[in-house]
Amino acid sequence: MTASTHVVLGGNGVVGRETLRALVAAGHTPTSVGRHPTNVDGVVPLVADLLDHGDVHRALRGADVAYLVAGLPYSSRVWARQWPVILDNVAAAAEQGTHLVYLDNVYAYGPVDGPMTEDTPVRPGGRKGRVRAAALDLLARAAARGVDVTVGRSADFYGPGATTSVFNGFVLDKVAAGRRSTWLYDADQPHSLTYTPDIGRALTVLGTDDRARGRTWHLPTAPALTGRQYVRTAVDVAAGTTAPADVPLGVMSSTTMRIGALVNTAARETLELSYQYRAPYVFDSTAYETTFGVSPTPVVDGITASLDAVRPRTASLS
Repeated sequence: MTASTHVVLGGNGVVGRETLRALVAAGHTPTSVGRHPTNVDGVVPLVADLLDHGDVHRALRGADVAYLVAGLPYSSRVWARQWPVILDNVAAAAEQGTHLVYLDNVYAYGPVDGPMTEDTPVRPGGRKGRVRAAALDLLARAAARGVDVTVGRSADFYGPGATTSVFNGFVLDKVAAGRRSTWLYDADQPHSLTYTPDIGRALTVLGTDDRARGRTWHLPTAPALTGRQYVRTAVDVAAGTTAPADVPLGVMSSTTMRIGALVNTAARETLELSYQYRAPYVFDSTAYETTFGVSPTPVVDGITASLDAVRPRTASLS
């Protein structure tokens, strides 16, 4: 089977869907690769397993650009077992002449002092970070073999339909339901959030603009707010008015997280990343914004669209 020019590997996830929509908006007819067909209009669906070497080679046959945006269950053990297989399969298939655009996160940086930029050293501080750092090493080896590799890196993400986003689950979904929001560890630290439609549009640029090739880019991300400011913004948007000064907000302490980790897998997996909430987590996307003349979606607009996707509007809080 001959694939279309642009192939999105992991097209059923939230970032995959946004990337497909951005490619369609740009006039392309992309192929969406996943374990089940996509429901995005204007897309060619291809059912395949990224853990299967043959499936990946068939998916990328004839492709000019592949966007690797697949997600895995939030488990260090699963990541350590499956990410190397997926990366090996994709990198080998890309040797057929496919430009590989890889969506990365900031875990490989580990704890940092100051804003994160493309020049921040890779110093992973936990198992997930080490898996991500190993993936970058594998991609570097693929590039040395002649594979065209471009990396787009995102901070923590949120957006319409982003069901795996901590911000969506702990803040937006609760605000939509009129319930008290929750923040992790310290609600007064700045924390960058990247809007998923911005990710999709930015990855499309990385796959179509020759200025992007072969580099790592921080994808457009609005200036960081504190957890308390994000919650206040969400409550204001939901209520359609300015919220009172004492907006209800629960802060999950270290003790609560450790107790929760005894019985809850998600809490256990999050413990190693606590540094991201205990100190400033500031993601700088100046290089991308300057090079491509793109500004990130303002936080209030992103929150408005995200809330519109999950609620009728409500002003009630409990």
